Amino acid sequence: MNIMKTKFIYFLLSFSALWRCSQQSPTEKYQSERNNVVNVHDKIVEIHIEEPYISSNCRVYVMDKYLIIGDYLSPDKLIHLFDKNNFKYICSTGSKGKGPSEITNLGHIAPDEGHRKFYVSDHGKLKIFSFDLDSLLADPLYLPSIKVSMDKSRFPSEYKYINDTLCFGRIIEPIGNNDFKPYVGKWNMLTNEIELMKYEHPKVKKKRIVADVSPESGLYVETHSRYDLITIGTLDGELICNVYGPKWSTEITNTCHYNMDVHICKDKILALYSGADHRSNEFYPSTIHIFDTAGNYIKTLETGFHILYFWYDKEKYRIVFCTYYDEMQFGYLDLEGLL
Repeated sequence: MNIMKTKFIYFLLSFSALWRCSQQSPTEKYQSERNNVVNVHDKIVEIHIEEPYISSNCRVYVMDKYLIIGDYLSPDKLIHLFDKNNFKYICSTGSKGKGPSEITNLGHIAPDEGHRKFYVSDHGKLKIFSFDLDSLLADPLYLPSIKVSMDKSRFPSEYKYINDTLCFGRIIEPIGNNDFKPYVGKWNMLTNEIELMKYEHPKVKKKRIVADVSPESGLYVETHSRYDLITIGTLDGELICNVYGPKWSTEITNTCHYNMDVHICKDKILALYSGADHRSNEFYPSTIHIFDTAGNYIKTLETGFHILYFWYDKEKYRIVFCTYYDEMQFGYLDLEGLL
């Protein structure tokens, strides 16, 4: 009997080991703990902006020597430029309104550093405006031109500009009256042709994602807000891996949101993580999980601030962020020594 029990125990142990190996396949990575937490609260530097007034619903971008802030609730100018080295105010542009060069519903701002332009989506008019940076800096009354009209049946939401025939980002496809489905895809500005990444997780019932792409690394990452899940793939659409967090479940949640923003920083992925009920004060996250580009968890940065969005400034090797009703509205964190 003892021999039989011993054999049975070895069988269970072997089966358990095989099961764990199957769960940790190269493309399916389960992470039950993410507890390597580094508190960086004291390393964060506040960005003092005295003018103009910027509402709590805003987003930050970096282009060349400039910090660009889009203010979704501004009654007048929607876009503000600052010197990113000293954060002094330079000018504002993008008038709110229904006129030919005005913006009705501000969307994404996409830097095009090679041509010293940035592109601004207007989801009310389904237009993308082109702002020439040098013309804007020289003339406060400068008006943008229309770069492209978006197709209402499928259009880019947030994207990274490579050239006029190649952009990567999140694509929105409206379905029904009050719903949509997001994808990661390639978009040709000249033809409006869209090619979607072919991989979709089979157990995701309602897809809500944010995404980033890295042409240098040849990969994209999509982080799910309704699931504790991150998907990493190649720019050809091949799956690299799925990364499952501690709260992964196949059951959809309408109250708890997980991954809120993501950026690829050199050979690391920075994912802004909530995991809290949207009805609580902790919904806006203060933690950033760090992974390598193979999906392996490295550490967690605890900022101590409720971050709304952040942006990677590759020249300064730092992230710049805006918060939601916190003690500081804007700040930055140097990444040297942290990644």
